[in-house]
Amino acid sequence: MEYHVKRGKPIDSGRLKKDLNKAGSIAAARAFSEGIEKGAKLSTCPACGSGAHRKLLTIYGFDYHECDGCGSAFVCNPPPEEALSAAYRSAYYTEANKVLYANDSIIDYRVAQVFTPKVEFAIQHSRPSKKTWLDIGCGVGEALSVVKGRGYEVLGLEPNVMEAEYASKRFGIEVRQDYISKDTVSKYRGQYGTISMFSVLEHVPDPNQILSDVSAIQEKGDALVIEVPHFPSISTMSQMTFPDMINRMMHPPLHLFLFSLRSLEGMLERHGYKINAAWLFGQDFYEMMSTLGLFAPALNQSKLLSALSPMMSELQAVIDNHDLSDEVLVVAERI
Repeated sequence: MEYHVKRGKPIDSGRLKKDLNKAGSIAAARAFSEGIEKGAKLSTCPACGSGAHRKLLTIYGFDYHECDGCGSAFVCNPPPEEALSAAYRSAYYTEANKVLYANDSIIDYRVAQVFTPKVEFAIQHSRPSKKTWLDIGCGVGEALSVVKGRGYEVLGLEPNVMEAEYASKRFGIEVRQDYISKDTVSKYRGQYGTISMFSVLEHVPDPNQILSDVSAIQEKGDALVIEVPHFPSISTMSQMTFPDMINRMMHPPLHLFLFSLRSLEGMLERHGYKINAAWLFGQDFYEMMSTLGLFAPALNQSKLLSALSPMMSELQAVIDNHDLSDEVLVVAERI
C-alpha cells in the first residue's frame, strides 16, 4: 500500500510532564494494574485473527504477546469486560488524567504544540465533502478546540465524566457521554465528513468492531483519523528492559494493544478504508532517560542530562527516522 509517510515532531516532553512525579506515577500504575482481574488467555490476535503469536513479557500480571501475523503487541489475558469498565471509572484513571491532560498549566501548550500539528496533518491529507468532525473519545477536547477554530461543526464523544465536563467548560464544545456501537450507529450515520480517534483503539478489547461501526457511519470519501501507540518502538524496548518501571505505553490493561503500521493497514483495508498518510513520532528518548533516572538518580542533576536536554527533539528525530517512535497517526479515506 503506497501512501505518504512523515517522521518526527518536535516536542518538549519535560514541559508536558512537568507536574508528573514519575516514581509515584509508576507505583500507582503498578498497584492499579496488579489489582485488576486477569482474564482467560486469547487464542488469536484480536487485531488480525492470527493464531501465531508468542509471549513478549509479563507486566503487572498481564501477558503481552507479539503477533507474527500483523506485528502488533497485545494483552493476551485481558480483564473481563466489567473489570475493564471499572478500571476506566476508577479514581486512579481520573486523577492521572487530571495531571496529564485536564491541567490548566499545560493545556494551552498541548493544544498549540501537540494537537494543532495533528489536526493540520489530517486536514492536509483528507478531502471529505462535509466540514463536520466527530471526535470519538475526545478526552479534554484539545483536538476539537483546534478543529472548531478551523470552521468545522464539531461534536465530541467522551464517556469519562471529568474529561467531558472539562472539554465542554474549557473549549465550549458539545460533548456527549456516549459510545459508538451497533446500537448508536443510526444516530451518527452520514453526518460527519471526518471522524477521529486519538488514543482510542488501544483501549478497546475489539478494535475491529469499533472500526466496523465507524465504517457504517461514514460514506465514500469521508476521512478517518487514528492515533495509537506504535510497536515496536524505543519506548517499548526500554519498558521491556525495565518491566517493573512502567506508567505509559506498555501499561496493562489500559493499553490492550500497541499497533504496527502493518496491522493498521490490514484492519483499515478490511473495513473499507485506504491510508492516505501516516506520521511516526513519539517521546521515546524522554521515556528512556526518565526511566534511567529512576535507577541512577544522579543522572537527573548531571551535566550529561543538561547537555542532552537541548538535543531531545533532534535525538528523538533519529529514532523517528528509523521507524522506532512510540506513536503513529494515520489519515485514511472511506472507499
